Amino acid sequence: MKKKLGNYIMEKNKDKFSEIDFHDFIDMVQSGLSTQEIAKELGVSRSYIERLKNEMKKDF
Repeated sequence: MKKKLGNYIMEKNKDKFSEIDFHDFIDMVQSGLSTQEIAKELGVSRSYIERLKNEMKKDF
């Protein structure tokens, strides 16, 4: 499921979002890391992570 979800988010948002490893993103979310911790680990802004989380909630 994680791989399918990561591929779906990546494919749906490839024009809007920068290149990050969506599988790592999903693993971090599921492990309970905060938005700030995920953003720091992936080298992107907190608002970017919030957008990804919101997209994930909308679709699943």
